[in-house]
Amino acid sequence: MEKSKLRKLLVGCLKNGSNMTVKYRTMENGILNLTRYFEPGFFPAEVLKKYEIMDEKCWSGLLRQDEGDPPVHDFSVMDSFVFMVVIEEPGELPPEVHNYFSVIQCGGKKANSGGGNGNEDDAVEAMFGAKEIKKNSKDLVEFGFDGELEEIQALVDKGYHIDSEDGRSHTALSEAAAQGQNHVIEWLLKQGADPNMCNDQDRSPMYRAAFNGHSATIQLLLEAGADREILDKVGKRGRTPGSGERPFDVAKDTASREVIGTWDYSKTEALMEDRRKAILKKLEERIRTAADREALARMLITQELVNKTIKGDCEGLKSQLIEIADEADRTNRRPIVTCEARNERGQTLLSLACQYGKKEIVELLLNHKTTCEEGLFLDPGEHTWEYRVFSANINSREQKGWNITSICTFHDQKTILRLILEAGGDPTIKNSYNMSALDHAKDELDAANNVVIDRSEIRSVLVEWDNNQGSNLFGTGKLGLGGGGDVAAEEPLPKNGTAMEMQLEMQKEDAAMEEPKKKTGGKKGGGKKGSGKAKLMNAKKKISAVKGIKKKK
Repeated sequence: MEKSKLRKLLVGCLKNGSNMTVKYRTMENGILNLTRYFEPGFFPAEVLKKYEIMDEKCWSGLLRQDEGDPPVHDFSVMDSFVFMVVIEEPGELPPEVHNYFSVIQCGGKKANSGGGNGNEDDAVEAMFGAKEIKKNSKDLVEFGFDGELEEIQALVDKGYHIDSEDGRSHTALSEAAAQGQNHVIEWLLKQGADPNMCNDQDRSPMYRAAFNGHSATIQLLLEAGADREILDKVGKRGRTPGSGERPFDVAKDTASREVIGTWDYSKTEALMEDRRKAILKKLEERIRTAADREALARMLITQELVNKTIKGDCEGLKSQLIEIADEADRTNRRPIVTCEARNERGQTLLSLACQYGKKEIVELLLNHKTTCEEGLFLDPGEHTWEYRVFSANINSREQKGWNITSICTFHDQKTILRLILEAGGDPTIKNSYNMSALDHAKDELDAANNVVIDRSEIRSVLVEWDNNQGSNLFGTGKLGLGGGGDVAAEEPLPKNGTAMEMQLEMQKEDAAMEEPKKKTGGKKGGGKKGSGKAKLMNAKKKISAVKGIKKKK
C-alpha cells in the first residue's frame, strides 16, 4: 500500500463519513504489522483512536490543496467515519487489540432485516452499523397525497418501504395528512408508519394537518402516538431565540386547535413509551455479540445526552459525561460516546445547545475541559479521559453543512454567538446552500409584509469579531440588505415599507429606460457606462427624501 493512496483514501472516508476497510488474509500479515504503515501527514497512528483522528489538529495535516483537497476551513469530518480491519483467517488476538478495536466475529446465519415494517426495523438496522437498504418509492409518496390507497397497497406489497420519502423527506403519511386523506392515514398507521417522522423542515404529519385545518386527521394521529410538542426547524424569525412552531401554533381553525389543546398528553407519552419498548425488544432479540450490546448502549446513551441538552439539564448532562469518562478510565478503553455524539441530523451536543439557547450547557462544553486537569501532572500532549469526553469541535457541521456559528446566527443567539466566536468559531464556513453566518446576518426583504427584517443585533456581534480580527470581511464593517456593501452601510433601508415602494419605483424606471434602448439599438447588457451607479445614487437620494418628509411631519 502506497502512503499517498492511503492518505487519499483516508481523506475521502473522513469527508464522506464512510468505512475505511483494510483487508488481510492472516493475522500475522495483517493487524500485527499495521503499524509499519503509520506516518504523520499520510496515515497517522491516530486512526486507531477516533477521538484523536477527528481532531482538526490531526486531520488538517492530511489535506493537500495542490492535489485537489479543499482548504482546512472548508473541510468537514463526518462522525460516522469508521476504520475497519478485516482478517479472512483470524487467529488469537493480542490483548492490546481490544483497546483500539471492537472485535466482531462473522459467521453463521445472517439476521433478517425485516423489510418495510415501520420505524422499528429502521432503528434496529441503524443500530448495528448495517443500515437497512430500503426500497424507496416517490410514487408511493405521491399516491399518499392523492389518496390512492389501492396504489399504495400495491407498492407496499412489492416491497417498497411504508415510510418511503421524496426529495424533501415527505412520507406518504405526511402527504396524506396535509390533504386530509383519512382512509389512507388509517391504513398507513396500521402498517406501522411513523406518526412522528418529520420532513426536512422538521414538520411532522400533525403539523401539516393542523396547518391545513384537518381536525379529524389530527385526532387519528394523536391516537397513534403523534407528538404535538414537536417544533419545526425554522419557526418565525425574530421570535424567542431557538424557538420554532408547534402544530397548535399554526392550526388553521378553532376545531384543530381544540383537538390539539384538549388532548391528554399523558396518552401520547404512554404510546411513545410503548413504541420505544417495541423497538428495544426487537433490538435485544438481535443482540448476538459484545459489539451488538455496545452499539445498543451507545444509541441509548446518545439519546439521553441529546434529550438532556435540548431540555437544558446541565447538571444531568455533566454528571453523565463524567460517568462515561470514569468508566473509560476504569476499563482503560475508549469512551462509549463523547460530547461529539450526534442526533439523527448530525448535530452535536454543542450545536443543539446553541440552537435551543442553552447558554449554561454551551459554557460547560466550552470550558470544562480546561479546568478538569488542574492540579494533574501530565506529559505534553497527554490528556485524561474526562478531557477527551468533554472536547467539543467548535466548527462541527451537521448533515447539510451548517456549522455552529451559522446556527447561532440563524437563531438570533447573540450572547451564545459571542462565546462561540471567542472559542474559535468560524463564521466564513459555508453550508450546502453556499451560505455562511455572514450571509445569515444580512437584513432580509419580506415582500409579503412590505418590510425589511432587521438583523442588526446579531450582525453587530459578527462586526465586532470582524473588527477585532482585522479581517475586513464586511468591507466597511457593516452589512445591509442582500449583498451588503457601502451603500447599505451609509444609508440603511427604512423599516416601514418604504423599501418596497422604492423597489417598485426603480423597476418602473428600469422598464422606461429599457424601451428607448430597444428602439435605438443600445449596448447589450444595458446602456451607457456608469448607468448602474447613477441609479444607485438616485435611489439613495429618494430614500433620503422620504426620510426628510417623514421628519417634517
